[in-house]
Amino acid sequence: MRYRDSETGWAGPAGFVDRVSDVRAPVPGLAAFVVHESGLGDLAAYRDILAQLGFDVLHESSLDARCRSVMAERLQRAHPDSADGLGADPPRRLLAVHDVYPDRRSRHRGDAAGSSDNARVLRAQWKMRLHTHRAGSDGGVAVSASADADQAVAWLSLLAPMRVESVLELARRRNDAFRTPYPVLADLSKHACRAKVELIDFHGRRAICKTFRPGRERFLAREVKARELGASLPEVSRLLEVGPSHLIVEWYADSLPRILAPRPLFFRHGLLPLWVIERLRAVILHYRRLGYECIDLSPCNLLYDPYQGLRIIDFEFLQPGPEVADTLEGNYAWYPVPRDFSGDVPPRARRRPYWDRWFFYTGLPRRMCLYELPRPLLTLTRSLALVPLTLAGLQRVGWNAVRRLGRGL
Repeated sequence: MRYRDSETGWAGPAGFVDRVSDVRAPVPGLAAFVVHESGLGDLAAYRDILAQLGFDVLHESSLDARCRSVMAERLQRAHPDSADGLGADPPRRLLAVHDVYPDRRSRHRGDAAGSSDNARVLRAQWKMRLHTHRAGSDGGVAVSASADADQAVAWLSLLAPMRVESVLELARRRNDAFRTPYPVLADLSKHACRAKVELIDFHGRRAICKTFRPGRERFLAREVKARELGASLPEVSRLLEVGPSHLIVEWYADSLPRILAPRPLFFRHGLLPLWVIERLRAVILHYRRLGYECIDLSPCNLLYDPYQGLRIIDFEFLQPGPEVADTLEGNYAWYPVPRDFSGDVPPRARRRPYWDRWFFYTGLPRRMCLYELPRPLLTLTRSLALVPLTLAGLQRVGWNAVRRLGRGL
């Protein structure tokens, strides 16, 4: 009996289906990327892209002449419209990767893999091709991606049959280690590239469990360190439990949108109260005096509980700075992180963190947030900022209307 791909009709060599069935069902989150000749020079960048999106490489190998020929034929059958390009850009390397938290919120359509059971796979493929294109590639395929876990097993069985069982077993162990240790009431995760966030039942009370992906334990350590250093700060959320790959913090009601005022016309949200800005200044300065920087701190990390007050809930990028500082000037929460900083830094933190994220919540120039200034002066400045913020909101509303009109046509 021969293996036959249900999507493309491609038939593998005799006995191929037996090798797939021998390793039983595929593991959720498994994916395979085949790097073509035009993408070989960007392998290091591809690995970085995969890591940023939450993937881990479980197996990597070069393809011999037989595997290159069989894989090229398969891809050409699956994509006859791109057969010429695939023929001129043969597959050269296999990356078998695993994502312990597949993004199943929607099924996207990709030009290389069709519908996917993990939106991150197509996102990674798009980022890889974009990187190669920007690097001046001659327009080759660069990389192909499996459509789902079933196809990933088929590709792995075809290109590295001796590694299938070990890869699947490792993926299963990783999935087991990522399970939440308490009953889950709701999934609150957003991107989940480093950790998933869930509302849980913690011994009869509601709490938040943050479970980190394998290999991202350093982010967990920073969260714990932030609580140790900020024990005297009422704004720092409290830990209830710390495990090998998870931490549990108190649950807080989020009423922050109710206290954002004034709100510019047509804008999505209002401005932070002045007392919140003052407390943020105190928190950032507290950590700087201890030699740490609140990298990637954003308004999305703030909660306001009517009974417990302001809370900061995310310290994954809290890291030692170059020196102890007693000033807010140059802090890494509101200023771009220098290029020579060697720690973990999300790309957005190296650009304009204050103007891209904070100005729309403070309504103040950055310099006016660095010092204690009279509140009447700050209130007057914020009233002037309502004009550009209103225009920005009006522009957003207009573009949304144009997009809806375009979809209607």
